Amino acid sequence: MPTNPSSRDIQQMRFALQGESPWQRMKRKSKDEPFVPAGVALTCFALIAATVGIKTGNKVYANHMFRLRVAAQGFTVLAMVGGSLYYTYQKDHTRK
Repeated sequence: MPTNPSSRDIQQMRFALQGESPWQRMKRKSKDEPFVPAGVALTCFALIAATVGIKTGNKVYANHMFRLRVAAQGFTVLAMVGGSLYYTYQKDHTRK
């Protein structure tokens, strides 16, 4: 009776097939599209700051941080779409 592979076995198989670890892939993707990690970091900062504002009772500060979070999320989505379009456009022009 075959046993189910462990998550470590799956990770080793994935590494053998793809040639890079998850950490290496994340580093490569961050170099390809540096605005996406920056947007994620800004979103996390704004969310944590808004939480602190709520806990301390500073509603105005919390509201500003929630607005910053929404703007940062929009920036992140635009960075992802822009990067995708850029690489699609670049790939199309390298074939010609």
